[in-house]
Parts: sequence; structure tokens; C-alpha cells
Amino acid sequence: MAMVLSACNPFLKWETGGVNRPWYCDPTDTAINDSHPGDATFNSVYTQEKGPLSGKDCHDLQQDLNAAFDFASQYPTVSSLPSTWKQAAVWAPGQGIHYVDTTRVTGPFDPTKPNWLMYDGTSPSSKLTGMMFLEAEPGGANSVPPAGFPGNNDHWHRHHALCYKSGSYPFIVGENMTDQQCAVLGGTNRVFMNVWMVHVWLPIYDNWVPTDVFNMMHPSLM
Repeated sequence: MAMVLSACNPFLKWETGGVNRPWYCDPTDTAINDSHPGDATFNSVYTQEKGPLSGKDCHDLQQDLNAAFDFASQYPTVSSLPSTWKQAAVWAPGQGIHYVDTTRVTGPFDPTKPNWLMYDGTSPSSKLTGMMFLEAEPGGANSVPPAGFPGNNDHWHRHHALCYKSGSYPFIVGENMTDQQCAVLGGTNRVFMNVWMVHVWLPIYDNWVPTDVFNMMHPSLM
């Protein structure tokens, strides 16, 4: 009977309670949590909370994330990054420092190969904390996020406006700033409503196991 069930459902081991099911297929933080403080538009495209994944989605997500973790693990510290990776943004509370592959700044989306990585500082020894996938979509303010990862738990977000400093690294030098505040930093407020991103945290960093691998914020990076 077990053989028959397995033949009918090749993803049985990834169903709820299955022996191959990783923790991130059952997030304990199920809220629509990729909102961004002060801007309700970050919530607008998601109406359904996160929840347990099907066996197939769990299996497929595991395949993608295992490959993505393997890719990111090549660069455990800032000093290990290739020269094509540059600091893209200043420190963001709950997120740390973003570095970007300058050959793939806005995509295309590859679930196995993040185009942005996150660290807990800018010194050569600063540690890798997670990944970010970013892709520009057509449609401007009416754009929709990429299909993304298997299942419906990867809630992508976008920024209405960021203080952008052209020709420099980092090129994102602030957010939620007035035009005057941004100008003091040598930048201009630029709308990024067609640019979508999602964070994927390492399974364990600083003794914290995420309640959802796609959490917006990391409590150790405040």
C-alpha cells in the first residue's frame, strides 16, 4: 500500500509531516508581512496570508533554495565577494547592508542564483546574512511582482521612492526622505514602483531561526 501511495503521489515525503519536509514549508509567521513602515502600497498586491505548502511546492521550493544557499555560501564574508559585486545601499535597520551583482542589478529572476546578497556590515569580515532577489517589471506603478518561488509565501515588496545617488556605490543612500534631505546627501528621490524584491534569509544566523524564510526584517540587524 505504501508503494502504491508513493507512486500516486511522488511528493508524499514533502507533504505535511513528511520526512523530507523542511521547516520553511510551514511558516509560523503567516501574516502578509512584507509591508514596509509608512507606505501601505507595499501590501496592496497580497490579500492572502501565508500558509503550509503543498508537497510539490515544498519539494520545488527546497530544490530552488538549496541551490540558492549553495550559491550564496561561496561568499560568506564581504571580502570573498567578486569585484563585480558592489555595495548598493546604506545600512537599513532589520536588513543590514545590500550588495549587488552589477551585471544583474534588476534581474532577470533566477530562483537558484540571487542577484543581491545581504551582510551585517561593510568591513571585510562582515558576515553573510541572507539573499535578495530583485527584478524590474513592466507597467510602472501598475506593475505586478514576478511569479517568483513555488507556492504563495514569497510576498515581494517595492519602494515608492528612494534617495538615489547616480554614479556612486552605494547608489541608494536613504529612504522616506524629503527632497531637501535627499539633496543634502547628493541624491534625488526616485520612484521605483516597478522594481520588486524579496528577502530570503539564511536558515540560521546569529542564533535566530526565521519564522518564515521570506521574512521582511531580521531582528539581529536592527
